[in-house]
Amino acid sequence: MGSMVRLKIIKIISLLLLSLIVTISAQQRERHLQFSRIPIFLEKNILFSDSSSTCYFSYRLPFKELFFTKDDNKYTAGFVIDLEIKNADKIVDRKSLRKSVVVNSYEETKVNDSYAQSVISIENTNKDYVIYPYLSIINSDQSIPLDSILIQNNLILKEKVGRPIVVQNNESQCDVKNGFELVNFMNTIPYSLNDYSILIPVLDPTIKELNIKIEQDGKERVNQKITDYFHNDFELKECENKIVLDSVKKLLDTKYFVMKNFSHLLEEGNSRLIVSKDNSKPVEFEFIVLWNDKPRSLMNPEFAIQALETIENEQTIDSLLNADKNDYAKVLKKYWDERTGNKKYAFNELENEYYKRADYSIDNFSTVSYPNGVKSDRGKMYIKYGKPDEIKREYSNSNVVVEIWKYLKLKKEFTFTDRSGLGNYTLDK
Repeated sequence: MGSMVRLKIIKIISLLLLSLIVTISAQQRERHLQFSRIPIFLEKNILFSDSSSTCYFSYRLPFKELFFTKDDNKYTAGFVIDLEIKNADKIVDRKSLRKSVVVNSYEETKVNDSYAQSVISIENTNKDYVIYPYLSIINSDQSIPLDSILIQNNLILKEKVGRPIVVQNNESQCDVKNGFELVNFMNTIPYSLNDYSILIPVLDPTIKELNIKIEQDGKERVNQKITDYFHNDFELKECENKIVLDSVKKLLDTKYFVMKNFSHLLEEGNSRLIVSKDNSKPVEFEFIVLWNDKPRSLMNPEFAIQALETIENEQTIDSLLNADKNDYAKVLKKYWDERTGNKKYAFNELENEYYKRADYSIDNFSTVSYPNGVKSDRGKMYIKYGKPDEIKREYSNSNVVVEIWKYLKLKKEFTFTDRSGLGNYTLDK
């Protein structure tokens, strides 16, 4: 009897040690792959009327960064944003906003693409100033100073052209008329299969059209003539956890030109937006095209190339790795574009899906024997065929575990066996 107890204790200790090793291995793996994430997205926009302008400071905070507590079958969280506005190192104003979040289930607190959003307005004095934001998480002792935001009026209004505002492609479905939903990802243009729009404020009633060019890496990606505009005064406000531009009145002198059907042509990275009107001097604005939900395994191009071994032979992978390390991202992009024949969109949907599957394999199939889940048998099958339609698991008295994956439409079935009881599943031939 004593011997049986000792064996159970040894087994429990072994499992605890295994868990610790897997945790440390996962942490080391994340550092090696240089995975990163941005906890909060901050954005500033200036909206112009005929006689004044207003600065709007908006944010987007993932639910998973909050601390939820259960309260009467609901889960509640929240945070506070405090702003200090300084001019010449003197505090000229303070703003504060408290935001509460309520969801119905624990699962909703962990969804990757769920965010809390809101906005704070600051009257623009036409003087340069700096905003110092602070984030406090409710239900915790965290108070986080965020990056300061510099407001330079000469960079926001150039030749009577205001800095463009990135919005969703369609008009807002919230309770506003002639309104737009703000993208609200740090003033970036999303790198995506979806298209987005830009509103360009022009403080000149005589202008009836704009010519817009967007350049990347010295290449002209977009060249459009725009004649559609709104003669409306807008304000930014929160509506159903969205930030929307709401039209409040008609203007006399200010116009908001609308640029559409361009963002699918843009590559990830820096871009220059050039605005020309009549015979006046063109003005330029810098933008970043950001892949904000980029698969983590793509953030390390060398690892991403190596992860192609599921679908490529060793010779092809070696040829890609023979390029200069600084060019790995370009080489990988070229590989996927050639594989799909993608000409219409800069964003490659097949590449995105492949590396999302790689991320899933890393998160779910990594073990001590296979610290990189992409190289495991289950990882390889998941990357190649996606999520199975059915997964059946069978156990035996000898600690052998069998997983059977079924792909009904593909009429394929794979059997994986873990003979060690440590999660090391191998594909049965």
